[in-house]
Amino acid sequence: EPPADWSPVKTFREYLSALFSSDDYVGYVTEAWQDDSQKWLPRKGVWNRTAGELLELCTSTNDLTNIVGDWKQECGAWIRFNPLDGKGVSDSNVTAYRYALVESDAISIDRQYSIAKQLELPVAAMVHSGGKSLHLIVKIDAPDFKEYQKRVDFLYEVCKKNGMVIDRKNRNPSRLSRLPGATRNGKMQYLVATNVGKSSWQEWTE
Repeated sequence: EPPADWSPVKTFREYLSALFSSDDYVGYVTEAWQDDSQKWLPRKGVWNRTAGELLELCTSTNDLTNIVGDWKQECGAWIRFNPLDGKGVSDSNVTAYRYALVESDAISIDRQYSIAKQLELPVAAMVHSGGKSLHLIVKIDAPDFKEYQKRVDFLYEVCKKNGMVIDRKNRNPSRLSRLPGATRNGKMQYLVATNVGKSSWQEWTE
């Protein structure tokens, strides 16, 4: 269930603190456009502000739009879960391969949650998308891009074998996920939990 005392700024602050160091550049998107099928698609967004700068802003306002800007209620807002170099938003701009996104639209949210808990996935942050899925930001901690891809493939295969089919388009390190604290069609994009399951990728694989 969504939190009764939900605070968008507090939610955003908790997410940043769980995933980033203060000097990490954070990419996020509040602007979107519609394609020919009327589907909302994110633009490139902002990539030149550090987690420390954003956390400082969180102490001076109770309105998340004062921190990240306005977003369209039809589609919500997004954030990149790996740190960037402050120069762009492609995979080549990722500075640390810490996390991967696990998301499955094919089964219910309750089932997604149950599988994640039973597998003890090393989840840094679990976010309700405001739609029909949880966004699990899983600790990968790969030393380079090649090892990141290898670990994500292993992660997805384990999830698949246990009933959670993952959209493989989500496997790149600069991928966008849902920004907790925003709203989408009147529903919250909220933080369900942080740091659940095993404490690290190594502990989980062992």
